[in-house]
Amino acid sequence: MIDRRAAAALLSAQDLDGVQRDIDHALSRRITLPPRSVIDNGTDLMAQHLRTFMHHLNGQDGMAATNVDVHNLVRAAERNLDVPVRPTPQTSHRDAYVYWHTITTLTTALRDLYLAHYDGQEPPA
Repeated sequence: MIDRRAAAALLSAQDLDGVQRDIDHALSRRITLPPRSVIDNGTDLMAQHLRTFMHHLNGQDGMAATNVDVHNLVRAAERNLDVPVRPTPQTSHRDAYVYWHTITTLTTALRDLYLAHYDGQEPPA
């Protein structure tokens, strides 16, 4: 789990640019699947990003408690981060790739909600 300071640091413009680069990398079109190590590293990184956005939308000002769409999206993210759903070394290469795309799509949606919610404001620390 990502700690609170690391989550707060992610909110800088530079870090949000880094999240966008990671999203672009995960969702880029490919002729063949990338090596499993790239998929696994990308999955770990995207899971950290996803948890950070979940933390901010679910905690700080209770946005997930007051907005049903955010609540449902956070619950979907929690289900996809659950250990039984995550790929293991025995998971097929293709299934691990699909999982990476799934959590990237969830991260993108939560990032967009986060940006819309704070709309250029300085979010709470």
